[in-house]
Amino acid sequence: MSYFTSFITSLCAACIMIGALHMICPDGAMGKSVKYILSLIFIVSVIAAASFNIRNFDWSTNYSMPEIQSDESLEASAARYVYAAALKSAGINFREITVCTDKSESGSIIISKVIIYSDCDAAKIRVALGAVAENYEVEIINE
Repeated sequence: MSYFTSFITSLCAACIMIGALHMICPDGAMGKSVKYILSLIFIVSVIAAASFNIRNFDWSTNYSMPEIQSDESLEASAARYVYAAALKSAGINFREITVCTDKSESGSIIISKVIIYSDCDAAKIRVALGAVAENYEVEIINE
């Protein structure tokens, strides 16, 4: 970003300087040649500003691929989100939700246990979870 701002600063300075010189240039026979020289000076100053900044520009880029999450972590994140949404909608405070998963022989992912760390009553949490808590073992740790 500093490349862009320094180039724009140089361009604006060149425009102001050449504009001021253009306003005081003579009109007669010398007018065309002075305007031509001012135009050349402007082009050279823009190219010089661009090349100066390009020389100092860092061209290195990061070609590393982003980490691809495994299906197991995606499944655990989805379950964590569902449980958190159910608890938040019921107004229950919790600190953390841990989802324990297993991988079966067929390659599918099975949620074996959900651990909820909360300061609320366990019965109130189970009521808030409703049908979500029926299919999995839910352990509630009161703090």
